[in-house]
Amino acid sequence: MNILGIANNDYSGACLISNGQIVAAASEERFTRIKAHKSFPNHAINFVLSEANLTLDQIDKIAFGWASDFSKEKHLELYFDRIVEACLTSSSDAVILRKRLKDEMINDADTQNEFHQFLKDNNILDKVIYIDHHESHANAAFLCSPFDDGITISCDGRGDFQSFTLSKFSNNKFKVLQRETTFDSLGYFYGRITALLGYKPNRHEGKITGLAAYGDPTKLIHKMRKLIDIDQNYRIRAKFEDGYLPSYNNNYQQLKFLFHGDKPEDIAAAAQAHIEHIEHIEHILTTVVQQYVSKEHPQNLCLAGGVFGNVKLNQRLRELDGVKNIYVLPAMGDDGLPLGAAICCLFEFAGTRIKVPSMKIGPEIKPSEDIIKSLSSNYCYTLSNQHDVIEKSIKALKSNKVIGLAKGKMEFGPRSLCNRSIICSAKDITINSWLNERMNRTEFMPFAPIVADLFAKDCFKDWDYDHVASHFMTMTYDCTEYFKTHCPAVTHVDDTARPQVITQRSDPFTHQLLVCWEQESNEPALINTSFNMHEEPIVCTAENALANLGKGVIDLLIFNEDLIVWKKDNNKELEYLND
Repeated sequence: MNILGIANNDYSGACLISNGQIVAAASEERFTRIKAHKSFPNHAINFVLSEANLTLDQIDKIAFGWASDFSKEKHLELYFDRIVEACLTSSSDAVILRKRLKDEMINDADTQNEFHQFLKDNNILDKVIYIDHHESHANAAFLCSPFDDGITISCDGRGDFQSFTLSKFSNNKFKVLQRETTFDSLGYFYGRITALLGYKPNRHEGKITGLAAYGDPTKLIHKMRKLIDIDQNYRIRAKFEDGYLPSYNNNYQQLKFLFHGDKPEDIAAAAQAHIEHIEHIEHILTTVVQQYVSKEHPQNLCLAGGVFGNVKLNQRLRELDGVKNIYVLPAMGDDGLPLGAAICCLFEFAGTRIKVPSMKIGPEIKPSEDIIKSLSSNYCYTLSNQHDVIEKSIKALKSNKVIGLAKGKMEFGPRSLCNRSIICSAKDITINSWLNERMNRTEFMPFAPIVADLFAKDCFKDWDYDHVASHFMTMTYDCTEYFKTHCPAVTHVDDTARPQVITQRSDPFTHQLLVCWEQESNEPALINTSFNMHEEPIVCTAENALANLGKGVIDLLIFNEDLIVWKKDNNKELEYLND
């Protein structure tokens, strides 16, 4: 069976599954070079089809992760009860709720029509399968996890008239235990705080997570409870009168008034504490599903949806009593919908799971020989074996040089996982200033570390070999004293880090580089940050990577584990590369 997953909403892209395996997936932004490009994913579709030498006529199912249908079964009673409850509390809330419902229908109409026109133009209307938005998130998280049973949670701004679902997988089926409306959205809560502090909602929430470590959450937690909280029945309930609105775009005057005179770092800290300790997801897990979760009967937890891009929240959930292990879908947000919808479609029609798929499923860097032919006279290069490339890389790293990695297939999702990464020493704590300046970034979060699995237990408290989520940089860990001492540049002010733990099997080159680096430097980690300038998509092609070298973002560039390229005007400084 050939399944094509498509998304054309805030993040557009495509994924192809053939013969029960993921062939390829990519976001449209990587081809158009426009960050979070909201356009139909023509480039991405053409790419994934070409990877399997297929045409649209040979596709059996088209999976779309937005049902965009107000379902009597899922939504009618949920919304009726919530609207009645809100109107009994305050009749003025009815105006807000009505606008939210209307906006939701209008917002999805254009993307639905565009998708329908694509199906019609290609005469494939009979092949489409609409997958509920939150099933595309949560169910796919479980189906991709290494677990045989568990609890799934999806949480984001909104999708198919919901902002939160909690389900249990058993007997080969998903059973929904709790749903929440779009009115009561933790995603909108955190996004509105993001906008209040001057950042772009639905994109820059990670900056708030980083900023939070600099503030005092106790000063303003009472104000956060005025916006959204848990009621006596353990349901998430928004409070519209003080500045919470289920939208990123609506009036912020009430919110500004509520937090007038408060420090940004304290606002961020309180918002982060509120979403972590909830007061919300934590209470729901330990009460609503207490018949499933306990110290005596721990459960696996599978997470997806944009809220679970919050790596600190994921750590807190992992640490809860009754949680055995966690898997976060690596492409957890709406950029992961093409993969999520295709995964759910495969399970529905073939009963097949793809456990812990690689995210290195995008376009491949062209052969080194072809790259050499295209180099201008402004560049020097050396083509060598893997051992020599690692040896020369370590010399560069010891000189505090910044290296770009462009090898193999591009990663799918928001994280660079060492195929399109920038790496350098984690010793120099001032790097958070000067490297961010090179990339035109203003970040509060420190750079993340890459660590070989051989050293991970020495670096991160409570880390274990079965923590597969740590392979994809989807949660933080408390750092050991050893790690904080040796790798201060990747230790946040709250003594946490967001690692990518690399195994020899997953990435032999980078694993060997890390082992040799530790032997040479006594540092168990290197910095890993995404290979892109601020507000640009992660690099896709060799040409994209070379452009960053030309701008001076990096000092040297490694292609395909055998080719090192650097600018000619740095030749004297990097003369050891010519050895």
